[in-house]
Amino acid sequence: MKTVFVISKIKYALKYERKMPEKEVLKMQPFVTNNGIKLVKTENFKIKKISEKDNERTFEINL
Repeated sequence: MKTVFVISKIKYALKYERKMPEKEVLKMQPFVTNNGIKLVKTENFKIKKISEKDNERTFEINL
């Protein structure tokens, strides 16, 4: 179970070990990746596409 963000065709796996629902992604401010990179939302934040597989949920987003 994991959540993945795709930003400009680069995949970032989030630290959180669960498939986050869309509403939780919209509420959260900073996101932390497995590598410790902090992704901060901007005013242009937008979810383009959501795809789901067995153990992961992928969000294509604009930060």
